[in-house]
Amino acid sequence: MRKNLKSRTKFKIKSLNQEKKLSSLAKLVRLYNVDRIDKNLTSFEVEDENFKLTKKFLENNGIEILEVEGRGIGKYIKFLFSNWGIVLAGVLLAIVYIVQYQFVWRIEIDGTEILSSSEISSFVSEAMPSQFKRAIDTKALEVKLKDNFERISAVSVAIIGQTLVVNISEAYIPDEMGDNFQPIVSQYSGIITRIDLIQGTLNVKQGDIVREGDVLVEPYIIDTDGEKRAVKPEAKIEADIWIFGESEHSEYSRKIERTGNKAEFSEVYLFGLKIYSNVKENEFERYESEESEGDLSKNMLLPFKVKRYTYYETKEIVENSKFEEVKDKKIDEARQNALIYLQESEIIKDENFTVRSAGGVTNVTYILTVNREIGG
Repeated sequence: MRKNLKSRTKFKIKSLNQEKKLSSLAKLVRLYNVDRIDKNLTSFEVEDENFKLTKKFLENNGIEILEVEGRGIGKYIKFLFSNWGIVLAGVLLAIVYIVQYQFVWRIEIDGTEILSSSEISSFVSEAMPSQFKRAIDTKALEVKLKDNFERISAVSVAIIGQTLVVNISEAYIPDEMGDNFQPIVSQYSGIITRIDLIQGTLNVKQGDIVREGDVLVEPYIIDTDGEKRAVKPEAKIEADIWIFGESEHSEYSRKIERTGNKAEFSEVYLFGLKIYSNVKENEFERYESEESEGDLSKNMLLPFKVKRYTYYETKEIVENSKFEEVKDKKIDEARQNALIYLQESEIIKDENFTVRSAGGVTNVTYILTVNREIGG
């Protein structure tokens, strides 16, 4: 313990004939913890009061100083006195954090499917007497929510950290209990191949060509009295639909590629205030940039945020090629772009492609024909 409290400075030096020079130095100041690392490297400690004398001796004797490190309690005392602003700022930030932690700054709504999360959030915000945690009665908020929203069957309100979390279970209302039914519309364009009507009024027949969004089954029936009666439409309708994939080729093309060189910078914020930055001017003539933001560390008490900037150097590449040289590749590329829209276990009934060229640009369109249920 006593050793750690001594106020000393550690030197790490590099020099030839160290023994003779250190012996001369030892006649001037007392050396501690001398460590001969190798024949040219040595570390030792001197008392802080002999720091200037030791440094001057080393410099006058052509000895290279590799490292200078404060040791003992004096190091920390010097740090506190020379960096009192940082220490004061840290204390003030800690006080600010403790104070602001007593307030709710965010409302989180979970479990909504039909109800509007923003509407519930606005209602809760207005219903709270203040953002002070101790002033918020979570049980009273639960009662108010159930009284004002009929579709809420169960609700819980809790304060977690600085977030007011509202978990909602919505009541299920069967479609049959209402009369605001929607028609069945086509999700795709194609030729109808099969119709199985269960309920509703058909608006199409087998063999019709339909477009995406066309009404297939109306949400009503005509009863025996000739009256229109609203019903939930139900039907299974299949059609041969077309799936498209495209690719493009330019005889003269310019593209940008990354060279592999990059520059990274960062900024650190606390409560929205920038407290550190190593951002410098980007020296790349051509570049792409990316930004990201997140917590500096998940285990820190204060909410330090770090914003990172990454610049990637790029270069321009000019290419000239005829379509005939890459025709098969572009056709396959268009086909692959169409195949990604194919559903699992779906069988292709037909496939073909078209090629259109204008102004040095060639477009390939690949068409797949499949049979699919289209009502939605």
